[in-house]
Amino acid sequence: MSRNIETQLPWPEIRLHFTKQTEEKPPAPPTSNEPVAVSTLDPIPMNVFWSSLRSSFQGKYNRYINYIQYLSTDFSGGFKVCSFLTQNHTQNTFHFPFSPPGPPVSLEMRNMIWLVSKKKEWEEVEREDWELLGISFLLTGDITDFKAWVEMTKREFGLSEDCKRFLTLLGWEEYEPEEDDSILQSLIHYSRGNYESVNYKAISNSVLKEGYWQLSGVLLDSIAKLAWKGEDTLKFLQFLSGFYSDWKDWEKTKFKSIVLGKVPAFAFVRYAKKLLSKNEFSFYLDDIKKIFRGDWEEEEVQFGYNVGFPFDPFLVTLLRYDKEGDRFEKTIQTEIFQFPYSYFSNLQMALTCYRKGDFDSFLNFYEKGGRLRFLPIPLYLYARALQRKGDAEVAGSILSTLEKMGKTPLFPDEMSDI
Repeated sequence: MSRNIETQLPWPEIRLHFTKQTEEKPPAPPTSNEPVAVSTLDPIPMNVFWSSLRSSFQGKYNRYINYIQYLSTDFSGGFKVCSFLTQNHTQNTFHFPFSPPGPPVSLEMRNMIWLVSKKKEWEEVEREDWELLGISFLLTGDITDFKAWVEMTKREFGLSEDCKRFLTLLGWEEYEPEEDDSILQSLIHYSRGNYESVNYKAISNSVLKEGYWQLSGVLLDSIAKLAWKGEDTLKFLQFLSGFYSDWKDWEKTKFKSIVLGKVPAFAFVRYAKKLLSKNEFSFYLDDIKKIFRGDWEEEEVQFGYNVGFPFDPFLVTLLRYDKEGDRFEKTIQTEIFQFPYSYFSNLQMALTCYRKGDFDSFLNFYEKGGRLRFLPIPLYLYARALQRKGDAEVAGSILSTLEKMGKTPLFPDEMSDI
């Protein structure tokens, strides 16, 4: 029997055609007393089979973009098929609520549809109906039948681009689908580490506005990797934290670890105060203070300098850079990569740039220093940098104010060139 198909319209096809059988049927076997299976399906119009299946989706889901619903991600960002009838038993899976789109799928009716489909007893099938059949296998957790459906679709009709993306994400097959701006395409970029090509806003909107909560794992992992950062993450984190009380202990710990130092401090402190118990918030606030403001309590070693001054972490930063050079600078760069919003680390980098004479970079990092910018040493060096950049008026005003308030910093003799 020929496996060729014909398409009534260019892609996307509306109707898919099975080719009729052309070879002669074998002669009927001799009559015997054995019972003969009689098909009762033929007299029933095709649309009767599909109407029950359509009602389970209520028109909400069509074509392969809906397979986003069946992707489950964990905090590491891995993809797998998620059945909503039985949760994945995988450690560190980020759980999310789900409400089926409509009435339960009638397994009896769906299985009859699948039986007739495998026999190819119909000449044409609506493309969207055919895809709903595939979706129904995932909705009921019948992954084996879904894979068989994929093979039949590939053989008889050809796979859509979105189907190829879905299979690629699961690692079942590898395709290079045509580029577009769909969420599935963004997820492929993400899974391959092409983070700069990911449309995080689209994924975030799909979580916040369309209910694809299972993609939260992608966004959390992207925040942890600093691929997605800034103010845009706050709406998502605020939304997600609404389910904090229902999480397991490891999920709570992981969430706090992910967001610590990777989002602007002030906004998230307000969320954390509402989110955490009084005792939890106290410890979390201490962690935030150390990351954003540095450790102002324990004095570090003196490096052999004659430092007869009150302890100041920024003075220690200058001393350590003079002694350790590039090695210390790389340590600061690592801290900034892990905690990009740390005021203290950004000011430390500003100070190293100042010592190298790179005043443009100094000013860039200085602006990321939050309220720590106005402490004596950073502010003094800011005024000196402005002087060297030719802005004598503002620099003079800052220096005179520091002098009047008795805040002009003193440096060791070894740093007279500061």
